[in-house]
Amino acid sequence: MNILKILTLLLFVMISLEANGEILVFKADNTKGQITPKTIENVMKKAGYKVESNRDMNKPFKIQFQKSSFDTYNLLIAYYPAIAQELTIKYPDSGVFNPFSVGIYQKKGTKEIFVSVLSAKGMSKIVGAGDELFKKLEEINKKTFLSALPNAKIVKPSYNSKETKEKLLTKFEFEVDPEEADDIIEEIEMVIENGLKPIGFIKANFNDYGIDLDDAKNEDYIFYHVYSLCKLKVIYNVSIKHPEAGSFAPCSMAIYQKEGSDKMTIVFPNVHNWISVMGLEDKSIIDILLKAQADIEKLIKSAIE
Repeated sequence: MNILKILTLLLFVMISLEANGEILVFKADNTKGQITPKTIENVMKKAGYKVESNRDMNKPFKIQFQKSSFDTYNLLIAYYPAIAQELTIKYPDSGVFNPFSVGIYQKKGTKEIFVSVLSAKGMSKIVGAGDELFKKLEEINKKTFLSALPNAKIVKPSYNSKETKEKLLTKFEFEVDPEEADDIIEEIEMVIENGLKPIGFIKANFNDYGIDLDDAKNEDYIFYHVYSLCKLKVIYNVSIKHPEAGSFAPCSMAIYQKEGSDKMTIVFPNVHNWISVMGLEDKSIIDILLKAQADIEKLIKSAIE
């Protein structure tokens, strides 16, 4: 084999290893059925995570769509307090991962269970910063999930992600007098919460992350709230071909205002992450995602006007 062929082969291998570097997928034999979403949750709690929610999605799938292709499909959301606090203090928008999402799934009639979560590369790409801290989180995630799934291995998705020119964070910033921030946020959140159901979204979780910051004696923020939002039609349709989409759902939306600032911020990872990372090409699926994006943006705009 000449040197050119060797270099070409090495380049191909490097590209293959980098493909889908934004998602980590753990695969384990579950023939005996001993690994469940609950056993995974318990391992995470023992490892120091705060598990906010661990939802069985099969029941709502079957109720709304009369079928499911899974024996198990759970969406778990959690965060690792020590790293989350450091990230949030340095990079305010990183609160969109307080909590982050974990997909737990087992296809109907199969013996293998999977866990999917965004990698350090995926998280830092969305926030645009925090590489080293996200790498620390990734190492903890790997150690934890490999412990929760005995004899598991990390597998690479069988498709390539695709580049996008779209911004990966949707962000609203608007002026609010710090003295009025507490009253204004109540009004905004009331409009958002009341408007979710009519557009097909549910509030999967609410995390008053300001409590964590107070416990850490941090006074950088007037408030810091994180909503985890989910639209069943989105995750159901995408998960049929891409069950690892649980890495993106529920999507956490951070709402915060820093002390001394006259700017309130609402920020969340948008659907272009789904389209780009999973290399989605199906127009009907992309249309569902873009409709969800447009609906939630319209709701937020109505709340802050």
